[in-house]
Amino acid sequence: MIDIENYNLSHAWNIVCETFSYTNHTVLPEALEKWPVDIIGKLLPRHLDLIYLINYYWIEKLKAFYPDRQDKLSTMSLIEEGDVKKV
Repeated sequence: MIDIENYNLSHAWNIVCETFSYTNHTVLPEALEKWPVDIIGKLLPRHLDLIYLINYYWIEKLKAFYPDRQDKLSTMSLIEEGDVKKV
C-alpha cells in the first residue's frame, strides 16, 4: 500500500489494523518464531524497513502508557535486542 498505492504509513496501517487480526494458540514466548535481523535484511530488505518503521510507531504509542518503563518497552518491541538482533 505504501510503495505501490502511495498511501502514507498512517492510512496504510489503519487499513491493516482494521483488516487483519492475529491469534496465537499460546502466549508462551517459545511458541513465537524469531528470525535474525541480518537474515531478514538479506532476504527481504524492504520488509525489514517496514518492520522497523512499524516498531518505531508501536514504541511511540507504548510510551504514552509506560512513560518511565524502558524495560517494559524493550520487552514489547518487535525487535529483540541482544548479541543477535531478532524479529
